[in-house]
Amino acid sequence: MVAKSLLKVNIEQLLERAGRLTNLKWPREVIEVTLEPKLNILCIRFRKLSQAELGEPVHPKIHVFRDKDTEEITAVELMDIDEQP
Repeated sequence: MVAKSLLKVNIEQLLERAGRLTNLKWPREVIEVTLEPKLNILCIRFRKLSQAELGEPVHPKIHVFRDKDTEEITAVELMDIDEQP
C-alpha cells in the first residue's frame, strides 16, 4: 500500500532506518518534506542550497543530495517508503 498522506508517514523512523542502511548521520533540522504518492517517494530537505547540489544513490532505494561546495547533506530521497526495511 502506498502512503497517501504525510500524516501517516513516520519520518523519524524512516530516517533512522535509512541511517542504519547507509551509515550516514542526517542533519537534525528538517525544513521541508515532500511526498509523491504516485511514485511512493519521500523527499526530506535539511538545508537550502547555496548554489547547486549533487545527488548520488547510496542504497538501491536511498538517494542523498549534497551541497556542491561544502559537501554537506542537503536532502535525502527515500523510494518505496512502504517497503523500507
